[in-house]
Amino acid sequence: MTTPLAGYELITEAIAVNAEKSLSQPHFSSIEARALTRLPELRRLQLGLGGTPLVPVAAGRGRVWLKVEGTNTTGTVKARTAYALLCNAVAACEGDPAGLRLVEYTGGGMGLALAEYCAELGLDLHLVFPHGSAVSGHERARSLGADVTVAAPGSGFLGAMEAAARIAEAEDRTFLLQHCAPVAAAMHEERTGAEIARGLAAAGAAPTAVVAACGTGGTLLGVTRALRPAWPDVKPVAVFPAEAPYGDEAPPTPAKRMGGTGGLGYGIRQPLLIGDDHEIDFRVVPYPQSLAAMTELRRQTDLAACSSGAAAWLVAAELAARRGGDVVAVVAARGTVEEWDDAHA
Repeated sequence: MTTPLAGYELITEAIAVNAEKSLSQPHFSSIEARALTRLPELRRLQLGLGGTPLVPVAAGRGRVWLKVEGTNTTGTVKARTAYALLCNAVAACEGDPAGLRLVEYTGGGMGLALAEYCAELGLDLHLVFPHGSAVSGHERARSLGADVTVAAPGSGFLGAMEAAARIAEAEDRTFLLQHCAPVAAAMHEERTGAEIARGLAAAGAAPTAVVAACGTGGTLLGVTRALRPAWPDVKPVAVFPAEAPYGDEAPPTPAKRMGGTGGLGYGIRQPLLIGDDHEIDFRVVPYPQSLAAMTELRRQTDLAACSSGAAAWLVAAELAARRGGDVVAVVAARGTVEEWDDAHA
């Protein structure tokens, strides 16, 4: 159980209270069905989700299959997760779901997807960004009608999580708490992972590993579970920033790192991963290396990838080249303006 930390009492308590729930494996389709019954307008959000390309890229003796998620609505895999979190909140709320008042923390992609969806649905949303996150994201969220708070300097991503927990309490909002939401992993198993499995089977590919940069870890878990029935030995490989590895014992820092991923600090492990972290291969990629991978992947394939997606490709390419065979890598998004500025610099 997570011990409350000075300055981070509410979020560490929330993680501890939800620890057991984090390890459950719900059926997303059942949650979605209830949500659609309660708020039919959610169906409009389905139209821009899924069916993203699965692109093979040579890597020495092997191949990397890139699941290119930038074609989702809002240009990120986080659109799928945001939809899952909204379905879960709508299905679980006791009153009229049209009156939901939500709060969530975000590094950028998740929040912008939530902001766009909540604007579409007319839902009240408050987003908390970590200090030092892209200003363009704050501005976009505000333009979509979301309230925006930026966490205190030096508090890292955990500070944004704590601020969101405090806002949930002070403003009586539903806290989505993505790090403790197994519905996201369930959605990625039934949708993202199922798409990948069908594409690989049609191509006669046999994956040996799945590589994804991890924020909560829901994408990696869900895709791995979807592939295991056909390829039981497929290995999950989690990519974290070298500046903030999984279970990072150090306090949160403002160090630049690839977006949408990272350890939380103080030894806190991602709750969704705890039950499976004994079998996960953890890799770290420094931010400068992820930026170089962005430009190299674009040079080789003409695909635009965010820093975390490019890092996943980098790790997957090394595995495929060394071992041969097929490796899947999830490319979460196309990359922000700020990431591409850093990459070009």
